[in-house]
Amino acid sequence: MDAIDLDDDRPQQPVEMVPPIDGLDLLVDGGEFILVRAQDRFGERIRVGIRDSAVRVLLVVRPRANRAKFVAMLAGVIVTVFIAFAVPIGIGLSPLLAMALAITIAVFGLVIVLLTQPVREYRFHDDLPGGLDRPPLLTLIERSGKQSSYALHDEKGRTIGDIARRLGKWRVRAFEPIDPPPPPEDEPDPTFAPIGVTGRLYAWSVAMSEEEPTPSGPAVEVSASIVRDYLNLASIIGGLVSGPIGLVLALSGPWKRIEFRRGSGVLAIGHRLDEGNAMRLELDPGFDIAGGDGDWFDRRHLLALAVLSLSFEADR
Repeated sequence: MDAIDLDDDRPQQPVEMVPPIDGLDLLVDGGEFILVRAQDRFGERIRVGIRDSAVRVLLVVRPRANRAKFVAMLAGVIVTVFIAFAVPIGIGLSPLLAMALAITIAVFGLVIVLLTQPVREYRFHDDLPGGLDRPPLLTLIERSGKQSSYALHDEKGRTIGDIARRLGKWRVRAFEPIDPPPPPEDEPDPTFAPIGVTGRLYAWSVAMSEEEPTPSGPAVEVSASIVRDYLNLASIIGGLVSGPIGLVLALSGPWKRIEFRRGSGVLAIGHRLDEGNAMRLELDPGFDIAGGDGDWFDRRHLLALAVLSLSFEADR
């Protein structure tokens, strides 16, 4: 074996650095994921991992709304209603006129309070040190001012899908990235408005102006079917109680598993863990194979649908 010449003056080849791998890259290799949900005073967090517990993949964060601001605004409406009722009576006006004025102010005040509340938002970050300090890899933002419709944005702020609740099921559509509409010259970029202080009022105004980017043609769609466990105390009581109350109790069983379907085929199954606060998500081996129309489903869309389903089912 030749000796290594330590005095070799020939230029050495630079060492190539391995680029960092984010959580979405790991989703390509993983076939089974564990979603664990937890809540604290800061909000809701869902940690997404794979079989290897040492590998940290994604951390989904839903910040908690500012309750102090909500209580302060609600208290302001109550005080304003009281003043609107007391002052007219104090100056000798009709009590009916004072009551009508107070009711009108109360209605408009409650509408303003609800519209100024922040939208429901899920931010997908790398579950690595400093991941929360970097821009999110995915963002799931409530759209149209209601909790039954969401827009899915990638790391560049482009719309890559939407999730809506129709006919009792959560359904996600996947399509090519759509750039947001250009903002007027005298207004800020609306892409970042849902994260700011405008909140639900912005979502409602965008819905009214029909500026939400949507695909022009048909899009790939996957639905989440909830399979519930009806053999429980609530279903037994519901069977004994007649009328609407019994029907409601019979249909309120806890979720057992979630089937993610595209047409008649099952792409993935989420199994219930830890009292419904966790899910084991199994993906079909042919998940990445294109369908007959040449389109295939992105794992980001399935993960967003799984996170939303777990979040809402755990809150039931």
